[in-house]
Formats: sequence, C-alpha cells, structure tokens
Amino acid sequence: MDELVAAVVGARSLFLMRRHRRNAAQRARRRHFVGSVAGRRANWPQDFDHGMRGIMRDYLGVDGRPPVYGEEMFELCFRVPRSLFMHVDEAICDRPFGRQSINATRRPRAHALQKVVAAFCVVAYGWSYNRADENVRLSNFTTDVATKKLIEFIAEEWEPVYRRPPIEGEISPRRPGSPYFR
Repeated sequence: MDELVAAVVGARSLFLMRRHRRNAAQRARRRHFVGSVAGRRANWPQDFDHGMRGIMRDYLGVDGRPPVYGEEMFELCFRVPRSLFMHVDEAICDRPFGRQSINATRRPRAHALQKVVAAFCVVAYGWSYNRADENVRLSNFTTDVATKKLIEFIAEEWEPVYRRPPIEGEISPRRPGSPYFR
C-alpha cells in the first residue's frame, strides 16, 4: 500500500513539474506589450489635427468667428463654465502630460485640449472611452490616461483650497421620509 501511495505522489509531482515547465516556456515565448516596434501592426490612424479643428470650431471659435455652441450649450456639454474649463486647460498645458509630443514613428501625438475635452466628457457624462474617438479622435487608452490625469490634477491642485468642513447654511435639515434621514 505504501508503494502505491509513493507511486501516486511521484506521478503527481512529475505531472506538476512538467506542467510548470510547459507554462514557463509558454510565458517566455509570449510577447509582452512593448509599444511601437518594428514588425508590429500599425495603430489605427488618428487624425489629431482634424479632431482639434472640430473642437476649436464647435466650442472656442476659429478665425474670428464665434463658436458653433454658445455659452449655455458649452456648460451643458462639459458641466462647467467656459472660463473654468479654459483655466483647467491652461494649467494642464504646463504639465508634462499636457504637452504635445512626438511618438516613436515621428508623428505628433494628441493636443492637450483634445485630452482635456475627452476627459471632461468622460467625467461629466460617464462616456465610455471609445466614444471620445468619434468626437475628438483619441484612442481608448489615451482617453483613459487623460481622465485619470485630469482627476489627479484637480485633486492635487484644488483639494487643499476647497476641502473644508461644511458651513451651517450649506447643510440641509434632515426630514423624515428623506432617504438620507436616519
């Protein structure tokens, strides 16, 4: 009986050892994400300048013409006044993420304003990241990173100023029947 148990344990350990080697070999052969390198399929072509022209025409105005969408529509689209939006955009342009850079294929990357517009749309309305591709010509990944950077920037920049205990007049009285009444 002991010999049978020893044979089963030995066979099981041999099986596990072979499976571990096979999995390790598969992991070694698998290519990891390394970005733009020779031999990889080209990214989906993004016309950043076309997206930027659309943003400028629709929301900010181009060549002395007024924007397509007025102040009310701008606030409806982004849920912030244009002045605050532009203040955030100017502050982000000074950061490394906000600067337009050149990618590995020597083509310019997205403009900072495109990233801010996409991030505001995701934050304001809960858009999916690929919806920004239709409007501002950004990939899902760029929109995801831009949204995270915008939230980090806002928290880092303005949290110390605006985070405070509520003032008595700002607190609404609790009413029976209200879902917040406890």
